Amino acid sequence: MSRPLFLAVLAFLAAPAGAAAAPAKVSPHPSTVSPGGRATVEVANPNLHTLRGTAAVTVAGVRVVARRVVLPRRSVTTVALSFDARARKALRSAGGRATITLRLRRAGGPMRKVGRRVTLRFAAATPQAPAPVTGPAPGGDADVPHGPVPTRPVSDKWAGRTGGEGPYDDFELTVSGGRMQFTRAPAIPVSCFENGGAHRSALSFELFAAPGPWTVGSDESVAQDGIALNQLVHSGARPITYKVTGTSMSGASVTGTLGMSFFDSRYDPFSNTITYVNCAGAQSFEAVPAG
Repeated sequence: MSRPLFLAVLAFLAAPAGAAAAPAKVSPHPSTVSPGGRATVEVANPNLHTLRGTAAVTVAGVRVVARRVVLPRRSVTTVALSFDARARKALRSAGGRATITLRLRRAGGPMRKVGRRVTLRFAAATPQAPAPVTGPAPGGDADVPHGPVPTRPVSDKWAGRTGGEGPYDDFELTVSGGRMQFTRAPAIPVSCFENGGAHRSALSFELFAAPGPWTVGSDESVAQDGIALNQLVHSGARPITYKVTGTSMSGASVTGTLGMSFFDSRYDPFSNTITYVNCAGAQSFEAVPAG
């Protein structure tokens, strides 16, 4: 089964090829570990070149998972991790605390090591659904079997995930009357690039802080003040454009793409120059009824 990949939207002006290589970044929020021992973690590569190498998970200093990875240029890749019974036992004993370590290199470049300490959660066992209730028709024979009692209408409370794999625990929303509204916001990957200055680039996971409501089936955007966490922009509120595109409802699921963009600038009085920073990102999502 192929792993989903969502591409970070590039800024208007790309950083030059000669810019210093930026390290890959491991998301601090891996998915929950399924009963079968599967989990995923997002890894960002903000560089102009593909990175190849290995990903390993260590628990209490012991490596329990290892696999090869390929990170396409300027992308956020969902890396699948498989924990066997022994690894799950060690992870539970450590309270879910583990270290994810990447050893990566570009073609012809040196090996670089990045890591992040994370806490992995285990998915709760899914309770078995009760058998449908049957009963006699009014005025009929009680011994004649009849169909199940109709189920309750689907709740307007929904749970969502970013990307196309993993548990539905990344965000929450309500869906009613063809409109959706976020009650717990998701985070999406955003790439920032300097036009001028040191021509740096940086990737961050920004909160999609525009709850809506958003109309399912329509491409919409809204501009409002918000806080950006990317290291290339100043702290404090700034105008941010939030977008919801490509939304559709099929059966008991809603899918679409979230996007956001913003910019910044810095003046250097010593060189009398202005450095502009363009930032943009996008993330696919899927949501299902929560109850």
